[in-house]
Amino acid sequence: MNIERTGRFIAELRRDKQFTQAQLADSIHVSDKAVSRWETGRGFPDIDNLEALSECLDVSIAELIKGERINAPVSGAELNDIASDGLSLTRSLIAKRKITSTLLGFVLGLIIIIIAVIHMMSPVYIKDPGNALTIEELSDGSIVAVLDENVSGYDIDRFRDQDSGRSLAFIGCYHTRWDQISEKSSDILVRIGNKNEIDEVYYYPADGGDVLIYGDKSATEDGGVVTLPRLVYNYWLIIGGFLSIAGIILYMICRKKYYAEKILNAVLLPVAFTVSIPLCLLGRFDEVYNASYYFTGILLMTVAVYLVLRIVILLKKRKCYL
Repeated sequence: MNIERTGRFIAELRRDKQFTQAQLADSIHVSDKAVSRWETGRGFPDIDNLEALSECLDVSIAELIKGERINAPVSGAELNDIASDGLSLTRSLIAKRKITSTLLGFVLGLIIIIIAVIHMMSPVYIKDPGNALTIEELSDGSIVAVLDENVSGYDIDRFRDQDSGRSLAFIGCYHTRWDQISEKSSDILVRIGNKNEIDEVYYYPADGGDVLIYGDKSATEDGGVVTLPRLVYNYWLIIGGFLSIAGIILYMICRKKYYAEKILNAVLLPVAFTVSIPLCLLGRFDEVYNASYYFTGILLMTVAVYLVLRIVILLKKRKCYL
């Protein structure tokens, strides 16, 4: 099999049909770059493309493999060579599809692992401080939080209010599904500070805002762990869904195959992002979220879903290039 000879033969047949590379590409559902690679000898059509190519150019598959018209009877040796080349193409196609299918299975498995990790390890914040901790003042002046046994971990944020000069501490407690299953709990005692250093301690996040659990001031302050309310994710879903639908419509009405493929590759990103949000937050839309944890999980899931969509499209188009 001579790749360069076959390429010249394809170019000759295309010109005889008065096709441009783009027109030939559209006829057999490949990119014009693929046709250019074939004609310059930098690539060779796979067995599926050979069949479509032979029908479009009115030539046999054997002639395409041989790279020339077959007018005289083919000798036994030439027939064996053509059959051997065809068998090699078939083996190559099977091997490439096997690799693609294996990669698809790997990415799907990765998505399952990411979902499991996100849901098992995600912090679910306890809204009622009475179910999370009690504050005590020790004889040495230390202020400590005694954590409940159902608490898996905690966040503490300390800062000084520039206006009033008061030293504030914010503590939030959470549990995870994994720690509940494994019966693992956090430290029993958490030192918050000294009573001469800390004026007020707030529990965050709680229903209705921060709750004062130590000190005399009853006003709510801002602080504690950074969270993302449900509404933000709802906005993300709406925006992602709108971009996905708009991109799909644009892809469907686009006449140029080259630009349509570019649009499809671009629209896969908002589609993957939109799908990733409910996958990561399934059953958690009524809870308080840790922003950094879930946003990282959504980004990882977006990448994984995007790869799956790309591989599925490649398999559907029967292309072997990744």
